[in-house]
Amino acid sequence: MKKRLMLALMLILCAVLLASCGETKRYDVLSTNDGGNQQNPALTEADTYDPRVEEDSWTAPVLPTQAPVTPTPAPTVRSEYAGATPVVIDPIDKPTPTAVPALGTITYTAYDAIKVGLSFEGPAGWLKDDTAADTFIIQNPNARIDYPATLTLRSETVSRDYTSSDLKSVINSMLSAIGNAGFEDYEPSQTANRDLLGKSGVYANYSGTLEDSREVSGRVHAVCVDRVLYTIHLTAPKAQWNDYKDKVYDHLRDTLTIIK
Repeated sequence: MKKRLMLALMLILCAVLLASCGETKRYDVLSTNDGGNQQNPALTEADTYDPRVEEDSWTAPVLPTQAPVTPTPAPTVRSEYAGATPVVIDPIDKPTPTAVPALGTITYTAYDAIKVGLSFEGPAGWLKDDTAADTFIIQNPNARIDYPATLTLRSETVSRDYTSSDLKSVINSMLSAIGNAGFEDYEPSQTANRDLLGKSGVYANYSGTLEDSREVSGRVHAVCVDRVLYTIHLTAPKAQWNDYKDKVYDHLRDTLTIIK
């Protein structure tokens, strides 16, 4: 009985030894590289690198067009908060020019400037001023216009008939006087010769901006006939100048006559 028990224990022990000899032992393989020196592949910022850019056939994508950035205007500073000196804010503090209506069709009427010795046709209904001994004025009464068109005729007896050079000096003196009458910006033209009353005269144009921001234009014309110097001055809103020149000045020039 004891021999059988010993034999069974020996068989079990042999089986255990055989099982342990058949098992393969595993070992961890260590890298020969130093972990501290290992390099990671470089990445572009935000990982946006596109490898297609290195290809010859690659075309950059068309990005959507962005609307231009409009700068925010600086806040308006009111003068009461700007210290003792008011701050002028351009163009907010400047007066807004009144819109100029169209001149439209003109009806003409005859004007006899007895004191000046002239007769002509001009716009009907214009206000007349003949109080001065040597001046005759008519003016557009339209209240919708912030600068009324005005036509002024003058005459002066002189000691001799003026030459073209004399008339040029007269025109330049008129331009100088006009430019000194409240203009912020003033641009006179060169003088030129042009007939008036059947004689050779001299004229010039001007344009400018008054100190109250109104824009005006005008023409001055001078001629001397039988030792009498006649001058004409037409001024009107700049926006309507071509109309006034064509419909008022040209018609005046065509109809102007000397009263005997």
